Amino acid sequence: MMMEQFYNQFPDIAEKETRCIHIMSEEEGLPKGEYFLLESYCNDPKCDCRRVFINILYKDKILATIGYGWESIAFYEKWMGELRFASDAKGPILELTGPHTEYSEMLLKLFKEVILKDNLYIDRLKKHYKMFKKHSSKKRSDKEEMEEELENFDPESHTIINLCKEDGTGIDAITDTNREAFYPIIMAIEETIWKHYLEDSSLKDLEIIESLKNLRDKIFSEDANFNQLEEEIVTKLKLVLFLNNYDRRDLSLSISSVLKSAKLHKSLHGSTGYLDFISSFFNQMVREK
Repeated sequence: MMMEQFYNQFPDIAEKETRCIHIMSEEEGLPKGEYFLLESYCNDPKCDCRRVFINILYKDKILATIGYGWESIAFYEKWMGELRFASDAKGPILELTGPHTEYSEMLLKLFKEVILKDNLYIDRLKKHYKMFKKHSSKKRSDKEEMEEELENFDPESHTIINLCKEDGTGIDAITDTNREAFYPIIMAIEETIWKHYLEDSSLKDLEIIESLKNLRDKIFSEDANFNQLEEEIVTKLKLVLFLNNYDRRDLSLSISSVLKSAKLHKSLHGSTGYLDFISSFFNQMVREK
């Protein structure tokens, strides 16, 4: 399951119908100003999860990501296959994959006590979900054509440089507000790292950091020497570049972003802080499937 912004498929409607909360005083523990509730939905046409991720944006910074499902616990128990995961699927909860700030808990409380009581807003989320899923299904035929091309794709016959497009995202720096544009690259790198950690629990963040540095410095070199993990990441990245419109800058920014995350989690949580962090994310994704 991959969450995608509603704005990506329906920009005009999103501009008109994105919910905005006005905090008039700081008595509620939140800074004064406008808070935008940006919606993301699962873009798998076969998945009927009936959930939304809401990124709460304040002054160009995401302060919380709230996961919410509007159906009953019984629905999510059937969908998840286990009762213990159903309550999290229904929510509302703070998603592990989203940023956690000093205001996250207060925003979750505001969502529960105020937003959820607005039936018109909940109905709008359901409408947006149906629109998004219908549009995703229309894109499925294009996906099937792409799958046919993928069957003939041989990563060994391509180089990273040749697969990079001349024009990419045009973004100069990855921030909380544009990170989703780079998810295919970031997820490809981190999923490969996660799978290696599953096979080798002795792996440490320091090894990952060194590999990421090597990729950052040598990814565009045709005669670079990579270890097994790095080679697998390069192979995965070739597929991502084949499927998407990314340029060399996009790739460099994404590798640097993952490297920054690895360094941060190692400094905060010890020798496997980053590996444990991405493991919690991918393990949750496996459960939700």
